[in-house]
Amino acid sequence: MTEAKLFDALYRLVYATPHAPRRPRELYGDRRVVLVHFWGVLHDRSQSWSCDPANWPDDVLDGRPLISQSRLSRRLVTLGVQQLVERLLSAVTALFPTPLAKAIDSKPLTVGAYSKDADADRGRLANGQFGTGYRLHAVMHGRVVRHWTLLPLSEHDVVGAAKLLPRLDGGGYCTGDNAYDSNDNHALAAAANHQLVAPARACNRDVRDAKHNCPQRLRALDMLHGPLEKCGVPSAFGRQLYDGRQRIESGFGGLAHAGLGALPPFVRGARRVALWVAAKLLAFTCRTAIKQGLMT
Repeated sequence: MTEAKLFDALYRLVYATPHAPRRPRELYGDRRVVLVHFWGVLHDRSQSWSCDPANWPDDVLDGRPLISQSRLSRRLVTLGVQQLVERLLSAVTALFPTPLAKAIDSKPLTVGAYSKDADADRGRLANGQFGTGYRLHAVMHGRVVRHWTLLPLSEHDVVGAAKLLPRLDGGGYCTGDNAYDSNDNHALAAAANHQLVAPARACNRDVRDAKHNCPQRLRALDMLHGPLEKCGVPSAFGRQLYDGRQRIESGFGGLAHAGLGALPPFVRGARRVALWVAAKLLAFTCRTAIKQGLMT
């Protein structure tokens, strides 16, 4: 799918989503500001590039002037623009059905080792590797990000889980790796009508101490590490449920293919990174919706 076709779908979505203007007659409304920002993100370019009329097709501009780069930067951090971006993400993710089994995980977004970004921290990547940047925490419905938050790379997954688990939709199960196995996370998921299914660490795998484990955590232990497992009778349902978590890895892979990986050098600071991530998520979700026939 070309960027032009995807931008056309985003254009119609932006103007179909209810959003009150700041002023009755405004030259650069919130919708136009968001579209200029999306145009640059779709092409992996900076705000200066997206504000240059030479980089726009004539039929899209329609003779109207483009916003300047300095004004675009100021408008992107206003409440109205951020509310519109949030409404767009909610509108497009609502096109997908809510599954019984959700998944929660995090994805590192790195910057250069010598970056001067004051909001980026040094943290663990994987397998003993470390880097500097941010971490995207997400609850995914299949391959689609439904809820997300952005934190420094140094923050543990349990910090993101505390923000995301209360936002789970409907009821059912939520799978995660062993970083999410804690009493607090199980209680948060239970309060949102979900059973958290996370494998226990090796030290807690065979522990059934009700004094130090909440009932939901004990149930997760039985689902993945049942007492009959050593007798050759594993819990088939729990294992199959957890194996479906691989779809979140597929979703993160799709996001990386769409350009949401190492942050480009012109995306620095928590606010700019959050806006960049939101635009990438919106583009990826719209592309998925178009492929599945949920959006034209």
